[in-house]
Amino acid sequence: MYRTRRLLVALALVPLLALVLASCRQRTGTTATELTSGRALAEQGSVEPEPASLDTYDFSLDLLRACATEEPDENALVSPLSVLYALSMVENGASGETLAQIEAATGMSADDLSSALQSRAVRAADDDSQLSLANSVWLRDSDGLRVSDDYLDACATSLGAQAYAAPFDETTADDINGWVSDHTHEMIPSIVEDIPDEAQLYLVNALAFEAPWQDPYNPAFTEPDTFTCEDGTTQDVDMMLSMERSYLEGELATGFVRPYEGYEYGFVGLLPNEGVTVSDLLASLDGASLQALLEPRPNTVADVGLPRFTVTYGNELSEELASLGVTDVFDQERADLTRIGTSDNGPLYASAVLHKTFIDVNEEGTSAAATTVVEVGDGSSGPAAPPEVKEVILDRPFVYLIVDYATMTPVFIGTVMSVE
Repeated sequence: MYRTRRLLVALALVPLLALVLASCRQRTGTTATELTSGRALAEQGSVEPEPASLDTYDFSLDLLRACATEEPDENALVSPLSVLYALSMVENGASGETLAQIEAATGMSADDLSSALQSRAVRAADDDSQLSLANSVWLRDSDGLRVSDDYLDACATSLGAQAYAAPFDETTADDINGWVSDHTHEMIPSIVEDIPDEAQLYLVNALAFEAPWQDPYNPAFTEPDTFTCEDGTTQDVDMMLSMERSYLEGELATGFVRPYEGYEYGFVGLLPNEGVTVSDLLASLDGASLQALLEPRPNTVADVGLPRFTVTYGNELSEELASLGVTDVFDQERADLTRIGTSDNGPLYASAVLHKTFIDVNEEGTSAAATTVVEVGDGSSGPAAPPEVKEVILDRPFVYLIVDYATMTPVFIGTVMSVE
């Protein structure tokens, strides 16, 4: 559940990112009018994807730590990629110190982040990609809101965002939720509840992912096991057993990488050593040490046990982002979002950042979903010797990631404190 707080929401930017099942279905019958003509994602050609920077690892860890600290005994799951898309949407309209703080938190300039996300969007446009992207901008059809064409063009060319004019009544909430549901194959059926009278704009980004394992689990090698929580309580689990060629080892944890079909993405499981808590492990890591930990140990394979699990998570991230140094955008007096446009009711500022995620890991593969909502208010190969075999059985709390093999960018990062 989202933490509740009183919000002033005259203009809402809604980047929604959802990693989910298969291809997207289009919904018809909306009351919105599309304004997208002439605006399209700019093709970058066959540019080789660049490896993730240490700043991306730092940002991913900082975000997870901030969320996991709130309820350390509960499962946490965030999509750094989702939040980066959300922040890129904000950066397209930010200036001054507001922009500088977001750039510092992400470790990238607005142009660099936009370029990286644009490159990913172009890659995702491939029909064979396991990752697909959809973006949209919803504007209140009103004379009181004046959104810059330059802003809409920037969102369109860098993120492929479609634009819609809508009445912002109950039909618009239905339309936005329908759009989200369609582009997440109903894994995230809704994100917007009642649209407040002050709301002027929603930005929506949907990212869809589904991938089977490169080598699906044989059901014969799924067996009952026991998962022991950090407080000593135990849970019955279905443990999926396999041998993985990528074994990971650091000072406080061991792990493995299990590839999805085509080796485009991989699942990373990190098991803290005996006597080390998940919090201890997360506190010990920074971008450099996480990057090093994700390097497989030579000539070593992993005898792996991965429990079948499902996690649903939701949080409001303004405090977490503020802890990373993004503060001005949440302050009505200091926020500078003038490049988005203007409102008759006053200057714009972010009033909330909602994040919601879902993941299901089973014998066939993984499906996952994430949404990020930013609300803005206006004052209202093998060696000759036999490989060494190491055991990594995730039968106690662990950290996991889904990473893009081409760049090793964390798409999801989370903790499993109990198995549901």
